Amino acid sequence: MRIAVFLLKRLSQLIVISLLVALATFCLSSVIPGDFFSTHLLDASAHVENVEQLRHKYGLDQPALVQYWNWLKNVVRLDLGVSLFYQRPVLPVVADALANTLWLGVPALILGFALGILAGTFHGITQRNLTGRILDFFSAITLSLPSLLLGLTALLFAAHTNWFPIGSMTAPVNQDSGFWSAVIDRVHHLILPVACLTIPIFAYVERIQCAAARDSRNELYVRFAHSRGLSRRRIFFQYILRPGLNPVVSISGPMIGGILSGSLVLEVIFTWPGLGQITYDALFNSDLFLLAGCILAGSLLLVAGNMLADCILIAIDPRIRSAAGKGL
Repeated sequence: MRIAVFLLKRLSQLIVISLLVALATFCLSSVIPGDFFSTHLLDASAHVENVEQLRHKYGLDQPALVQYWNWLKNVVRLDLGVSLFYQRPVLPVVADALANTLWLGVPALILGFALGILAGTFHGITQRNLTGRILDFFSAITLSLPSLLLGLTALLFAAHTNWFPIGSMTAPVNQDSGFWSAVIDRVHHLILPVACLTIPIFAYVERIQCAAARDSRNELYVRFAHSRGLSRRRIFFQYILRPGLNPVVSISGPMIGGILSGSLVLEVIFTWPGLGQITYDALFNSDLFLLAGCILAGSLLLVAGNMLADCILIAIDPRIRSAAGKGL
């Protein structure tokens, strides 16, 4: 029961933070000159009166705090307003984009964490020999690669070899094909963006797990396991890998939220219609209500990621479970 209260407290704190982030979005938008309808004034045939009527219709002529309050009242009814750029309600636009982002984020997270944990643990126990030095060099390279460089390199590779499609989610010729053809086509389009998204996750997780495994390797219980004659495989998985998971799980919450809320750079490069792409569209076109919806969705995903990380830590670590039970 106390653990449930602890999780509810964390949830309430994170929801308040999400609403404050949305408030900051409205306040910052009021500082930026112009709005979605400002470009209409550049058209010589546009009437100023008509533009002002549109601003009044959508409440863009009101102070930022009034806009936020009206938006917040609608959010309670699950009404996020209308996207001025897409001319559709914000909620289905964000929901469709989030579903597309999950196609990228979920495989990248699974691969990045699984490979990073295994490689980091192996790196931690072999750091003093030649294999460890090679892994040091490889880890430093992958950790320093920016998403922009990865995406552009992947596009150049696809354009040069014609092995992979350049951008989009599906090939137009395969939209009405059979189920398995559609699956193969989707996987074909996923390979490059998922790989570009996996590499930074893998590099970050590998470094953290390496440090944790290096510390665990020198613990007394590991030496005792060696003295008992336990197999190297059992020592690797049970006595080094598992105890070193806490730091990785601790950073997994923000990472899950950040990845699933959309990798803006990669989605724009690969023209992937995910949450990052529509966030870019909202920023570029000053679509305030769509931007607020994207920020809210990203904040809620961050909340979900942190809650998931807390639950995993409570499940795998008795010390944290005891602290949570005491309300800490």
